[in-house]
Amino acid sequence: MSDFLTSNTMLMLQRSMNFQWTKQTVISDNIVNAETPNYKTKYVTFEEALRNSLQAAARGEGSVAAMRSALSCSAPTVRVAEEETTRMDGNGVNVAEQSVELVRNAYQLQHTYRAMSSDISRLLMAIRGQ
Repeated sequence: MSDFLTSNTMLMLQRSMNFQWTKQTVISDNIVNAETPNYKTKYVTFEEALRNSLQAAARGEGSVAAMRSALSCSAPTVRVAEEETTRMDGNGVNVAEQSVELVRNAYQLQHTYRAMSSDISRLLMAIRGQ
């Protein structure tokens, strides 16, 4: 039996924050390198790897331990868009697109922080007996 801090919900929130933080970093790197010749846009994937891990665990044992292991092992992957170029110098960064994605990801990260904070606040209320 798992406790609240190691529950599947908290584990998923942790993985989500890790993905979103990695994505923020990659997008920031893209924007910083917008004027670097031959720089290729990077992007982060996570959902596909998580889905594949969970499906493999379900096909295998399908146990709670296998599912938790699949959640624990899932990590974001940074990829490079080799074929994308937006300028003659080979740079593949579209600054407007990256800026919009940066803001969108910041809102998602903020939502994840609020979800985790809400869960921890409920735990504290239960501990205090309120």
